[in-house]
Amino acid sequence: MGKGLFIVGTDTDVGKTFVTAGMTYLLRKDSFKAISFKPVQSGGILKNEKLVPTDVAFVREIAAINEEDVVMNSYCLREAVSPHIAAEKENVKIDIQKIIDDYEKLKAVYDYVLVEGAGGVVVPLIRDGYYIYDLIRELDIPAVIVARAGVGTINHTALTADFLRRLGVEVRGFIINQYHGSYYEKDNIEVIKKITGLNAVAIIHKIDLKEEREAVINVRETFERSLTVEGVLDLFD
Repeated sequence: MGKGLFIVGTDTDVGKTFVTAGMTYLLRKDSFKAISFKPVQSGGILKNEKLVPTDVAFVREIAAINEEDVVMNSYCLREAVSPHIAAEKENVKIDIQKIIDDYEKLKAVYDYVLVEGAGGVVVPLIRDGYYIYDLIRELDIPAVIVARAGVGTINHTALTADFLRRLGVEVRGFIINQYHGSYYEKDNIEVIKKITGLNAVAIIHKIDLKEEREAVINVRETFERSLTVEGVLDLFD
C-alpha cells in the first residue's frame, strides 16, 4: 500500500500545481511509482466538448504520467471559483466518499500519491459542511505547505501551519515558490522557520512558463536544482 502527502497552499495561485508536478517528476525520474491526485479542480477548460482539468494536464506533462483524467481527478468544475460555489452553479454533488475511494485506488497501485488541494486549507468543498482541512484529516496523511516568497508570506504561512497543527495534521515543512532572491525574501524564510519551527524543504526560483515549448524542460531543471529525490521521500516518511 502506498503513502500519501497533501500539498496545501497558503492561498490560491501560490504554485501548488507547479510544486506537485516538480515533486512527482523527481520521484518518477528515479523510477519510483508516483502519481498526483487532484480531488477537485475548479476552472476546467472545455476542449472537444469535455471539461479538462488543467492542473492534472500540467502535472501529467511535467511528470510524464500516462493516466486518464478520471484517474487523477475526481471532480472537474468549469468555473474558476471556490469548489463549493462552482459545484452549486453546475448542479454537481460532491461525494467525499468517491474522493476517498479514488485516492485509495491510487494508493493500491502507486507507492507515492501527492494530493493537491484547492486554494488554501479553509476552502469549502461543500458549503457549511466540508473543507480542505477535513479531507486532509480524513485521508490521515501529512502535509507540506506551499507559500509565496514575497510580502505577506510570513503571516499566511504561520497561520496555515498553526491552523493545521491545531487540527492534528502533521506538517512536514514548507516550500517557498516564486523566489527572486531579494533581501526581504531571505528574511521572510528565516522568520517563518523561527516562528513555525518548520524546515524550508525547498526554495523554488520564479521561472517563465510562457514559452510552452520550453516550459517542461524549465520546470524539470528547476526542481532538479532545488530539491533532491531523497528530500521528497523524507516528506512521506
